[in-house]
Amino acid sequence: MNPIVLVFSMIGAIFLVFVIRLLSLTSVGPSMTSAPWWVYLVYLAIVFSGVMFVYSWVDDKQKEQKVIEDEGKKILQLYKNNRVNRIPDESGSKAVEDGLNEEWKRYSL
Repeated sequence: MNPIVLVFSMIGAIFLVFVIRLLSLTSVGPSMTSAPWWVYLVYLAIVFSGVMFVYSWVDDKQKEQKVIEDEGKKILQLYKNNRVNRIPDESGSKAVEDGLNEEWKRYSL
């Protein structure tokens, strides 16, 4: 894990503990002062699940972007190879275009 992410996560956790403690000492809710210890754990679990959701969402977006870039590189490489290997007569160029059209059909919506 990136050290910067770890440091900011720790700072965020300390901040959340501070906010929860501050809310338990103020008049926001008298029921907060009489809440058992496990209620605070439930609060932290909710916050943790939200943080992990965002972390996994960002990770999925990065993986998806990498797959899209890899597919784009494959298509461009295929196009460049077919363009270099193009035969000047009509029948050869038509075959190359048909090959490209077949390749592009996989990616059409």
